Parts: sequence; structure tokens; C-alpha cells
Amino acid sequence: MATRMISWPRNKVDELFSIADTGLFMSRQQQLYADIGEEGIFLIRANARGDYQVPLPFAPGQPGPILTKVPGQAQWKITREGMVLPIASVPVRQETLEIIPRHLADKLTSPDANGLRYDKLKRTYVDVTEEGTVMVRKNTDGHYQASSTSELIPSGPLLENIEGMTLWQRKATNTPASDAEDSGPTPGKRPRLDEQVEAVNPVADNNPPAATLNDNPYLWASWGKITKPDSVESIMIGQLHYPIVPKGPMADQLPLVFIQHPEFAPSRFEAFERMLQEAPSLQPVATSHHAATNTRKVDGAARLFEKTLTQQVADVYKGFTEPTSRAVAKRLFELSNESAEFNGSGLARMKQTFRYWEGKSNLGVPRLGDPLDMLPVASSNDGARRIVELHAPDSVTPLQQLNFNPESTHAWQFYAELPNAPGRLSLLLASILGHSGYKVFLPANVENVQLTPPTLVFKRPNHDKVYFLKVGRVETDAIEILPPSMAELDDPHLKTRIGDEAHQSLVAADAKGDVVWLMGGVQHLLAGSPSVFIIKER
Repeated sequence: MATRMISWPRNKVDELFSIADTGLFMSRQQQLYADIGEEGIFLIRANARGDYQVPLPFAPGQPGPILTKVPGQAQWKITREGMVLPIASVPVRQETLEIIPRHLADKLTSPDANGLRYDKLKRTYVDVTEEGTVMVRKNTDGHYQASSTSELIPSGPLLENIEGMTLWQRKATNTPASDAEDSGPTPGKRPRLDEQVEAVNPVADNNPPAATLNDNPYLWASWGKITKPDSVESIMIGQLHYPIVPKGPMADQLPLVFIQHPEFAPSRFEAFERMLQEAPSLQPVATSHHAATNTRKVDGAARLFEKTLTQQVADVYKGFTEPTSRAVAKRLFELSNESAEFNGSGLARMKQTFRYWEGKSNLGVPRLGDPLDMLPVASSNDGARRIVELHAPDSVTPLQQLNFNPESTHAWQFYAELPNAPGRLSLLLASILGHSGYKVFLPANVENVQLTPPTLVFKRPNHDKVYFLKVGRVETDAIEILPPSMAELDDPHLKTRIGDEAHQSLVAADAKGDVVWLMGGVQHLLAGSPSVFIIKER
């Protein structure tokens, strides 16, 4: 019987390694099985969308039924029955390949003599004639099959190199009509697994986006090993060993550990960003231990990061330039992990920091409350005078200053009409900061923003720090920081310039050491477009 190729006898289930209460099992050959109730225990694989699917080796080129877990039970069920096996008069529908986007294909290596191409994570791709570029993996027989980042065992069509070319094509498969003895289930008759194949949706299955969140919270189950790994730390979930990301500096306080994907070990910021951009399913999965029940809960339903770190910064601080968003993201990565490579402590800190920045939590992480807190004090060249070099807004450098898009708000046009008019520079900065989520205190009499020296006080709604910004216009590539003639809070005109509310917040924050002293404004260079910058004075 065909199903014997993919089923496991229930009376021998003890020979499999159970994965807690998931209804999933691992064989000694590292093959994953699911308990499908009355149907039996069947071999499963993750398809390109991240769904678990029963393979049908007796129906080459046809995908099997899709499974989902039964809520509250250690069992799975068929949610997409699919088509019956094709008979002679019914043409076989081609399984859709997961074609990667052109801009990602352009980043791969050039085809070698066999037409194989590689990405920076050393994964293999081929160019399929008249279709596009797809990821491939070798199956147990040593043949290349189409695959995806969400699976370790390939489940797509078999592919072959076109002789004398670097292009590939689908490998021809023969499905004789005589193999299909039954035309399918009759009305009222439940179809058997060996009668089912997935009905391909030619629209929905065409080129799914790489960053699509998958609805299968149990993909992590296939990452386990039947033997304890020697080279990395691991945890037990059910009867399997799962390698984990190194815990990092908060190992003793961290309630979470993170299961490590077999294809993505701890790495530096650049590789981590590339993974989030190109293969987000490779990111670690959080798990927590419940002492009362001595069980582990794995949070596989949601990814730690739905976007790159750079994009998450840009989404919160909408006025940042792209290089600034990236510099902030990299600095956050380094400070969170206290290392050049990510670890469990760093993953938890980064996740919590983004929740705090987005206003979803009132609990911040020390030193990471805001990008302005992460700025280093502006360094100067050697000499008696403190002259600080300003970086071009498009420069790719470690975080030294924040650059904003001048035209990110409508206030830019108002400023550009009369850039030297009193108060217009302060109103421009206030508008840009407000666009990035800051609350800017303005005096009740708005005309007081025209008073000199121009000054702004602002903060974030859920953050203790108060920011004191000295505003100015710069026409060179450097700024000289002069020591104040008096302490800023002793200035008798300060309250008039910034307003009562700002002054009260400033005095209260200063008493707690929560004032951050900044300098910034607009840089006008003859050779370039104006840019808005902020540096930390002290």
C-alpha cells in the first residue's frame, strides 16, 4: 500500500522521539512525523510557506495535504484535502516554484560550471529556464530539489541541469495512468491520505513574499536532535535536544532562552540584518520554562523581529535618514549584546527596547531608552579649541550624530522661504522632532521662540530623560563648542524662551541627573543639500 512509504505503525510509536505535547515525533533518521488521529502517524515536511505537509512520493510532482494542529490536543488534522490523484484524461498540474525576487537574485554569485549560485549564507540557488531563480537542496538520494528558507528537507520539484548550459529545468516525472486505481473518494466517503494531493492555487502560490509571516507555530520542532550536541549548549523539549543561542551576560536573570535554527548560528550585525531581510524564518525562537509544571512553552507563533532592525528604527523615528537608522540599529545591536555577535540577552534587550520605543511598554532598558541616549559625547580634534567634525548625512559611519531628513515635514518649506528669519530654525527642528515621536515644549507665546539663543526642550512620552537642544545654523563641515558663559539653568531669560512647562520639566530632570545636553540645527554647505543634525554636547 502506498501509504506505508510515509506512515509509521502506531504500535511502534515508542520507537519515535516525542516532542512534548505537540503531537510531533522525530525518528532516528531525523525525519519528522505527525499524529493525524484516525488517519495514523505520517511523515511530514515544511513546505515553502512554512506549513507542515505530508509528502506523496507515490505521486511525483504533486504536493500532499496541508496539516494544522488540533487546538488543545496532541494531534494534527488535514485542513486542505487537495485533489485526487490524476487519471489519464486529467493533466498533472505543475507544482509552483518559489521564485526569489530579482533584486535578491542579483546579489547571488555568478553561476558556476554546473549552474549553481550561492548567497552570503552559502545556500544554493539555480536559474530555472523560463521561470526564475530558486533555492535548491540535495535530497536523501543526492538529487537537487527546489526548496525554501523555511524547510531543512526539500519538498519542491526535482530539478536538473540542462546539459552544456548553466540553466536548470524541472526533471521529468512519469505518473502512469494505471497507478491511479481509484478515481477518488465518492460522496460521503472520507478520502485516504494516499488519495490526496494539494490543490494548487496559481494566484496565491505565485511568488510569495520572502518576509511573509507563517501561521505554523511548530516549525521549530524540526530543529531538534535525537542526540545531545557537544559543541553548543542545548535544552530538552520532550525527548529531543534543541541547540540554543548562547545566553549572554544576563544568563542568570533571563527567563527566556532562544532555540537556534540549524542554518543560522550567532553572527554579527550585518549578517543578522541580511537574515531578517532575506530569510526571516531563520531567526531564533523564544522559549520559557514553567517551574510549576516543569514544562517549556515555545513561542513559535510570532517572530522576534518582523522587519530588519534598521527598518524598525525608521518606523519609530520617521525623520531619521536611512544611514542614521542603520547606525542606530547597529549601535543598539552592539549595546544590547555587549558583544559583536548576538546572544540571548541581546535578543531580549533589543525586543524590549523596540517595544519601549513603540510605546507598547513602560519598561525601558538602561542606556537604551532612546537613540539620543545612545549617542556618544561629541569628540573633538586635539587642541585647545573644541572643534567637532560633522558627518555628511549620507555617510556610513558608527553612530556619532543623528541626521534627519529636512523635508520630512511641511515646516521645511516655511523655513526655506526665509531661513535667517528669527524663530524659523527652531520651529523647523520642533516639527521634525515631533514627526519622530518627541513631545516638544513650546512657550505659550510662540513668538518667544524668536528669542536668542534659540533653544528647544523636548522628551518622549514614556521616557524620563529631558533633552536640552541648543539650536544653530552651520555653514562648514565642523562646529566649535564653546563653554557656556553661565550654567544654562541660571540663565534669567531661559524660562521666557522655552516656556513654563519646559522649565519645570527641565529643573525636575536636572535634579535627578536626567537632562541630556545636545546641539543641533541645519548644516548649509555650498557643495551639498541642507541637512539637519543633532550631536551630544555632554
